[in-house]
Amino acid sequence: MSHSSDSSTVSSIRPTETESITPAVITAVTEANDETPAMPLYEVINPDALEDLYQHGSPEVNFEYAGYSVTIHADRTVTVSELST
Repeated sequence: MSHSSDSSTVSSIRPTETESITPAVITAVTEANDETPAMPLYEVINPDALEDLYQHGSPEVNFEYAGYSVTIHADRTVTVSELST
């Protein structure tokens, strides 16, 4: 796991090709927030659909979760940034 030098990015991780995306999202948000999010991921995005996207392609997906902006890049890197106010 590596942290980005971008001041708005508070966590950045990249799962291996065989690891799932959804646990990486939870880990990145937990790392950013210093605690596991209280809200289940499925309340903001369909985890199965998210996994399917990365099994069949490499899009960039961005969504809000637990007070953060989460971006999953084409290379499977998950970055978590503070939401702009």
